[in-house]
Amino acid sequence: MDGMDQAALKSQKLDPSLRSILDEGTDQPISVIVQTIDGLKEEDRRTMGSLGGKIKDDLYIINAFSAEISAKSLEMLILSPRVTRIYHDAEVHANRTAR
Repeated sequence: MDGMDQAALKSQKLDPSLRSILDEGTDQPISVIVQTIDGLKEEDRRTMGSLGGKIKDDLYIINAFSAEISAKSLEMLILSPRVTRIYHDAEVHANRTAR
């Protein structure tokens, strides 16, 4: 797969915060939510294991699973045809605006 194809997959499959993390570079494991075409399957477990990632929870209601994975392995995970979208699994804070 050439660089242009991988860049297109990054844009398509990764949420903006994950793209920023990959662009900045990190050695720390990244918490992610991986959405697949039909939920967590044995093939996904094998893929994550081969990439050195760790599955935390099966999020079957949304056809996804939570995991921790390195930035380098995350770039490989987007190549999987089973993966439809990957989100950064981080705390969300609401902003209060005055009216």
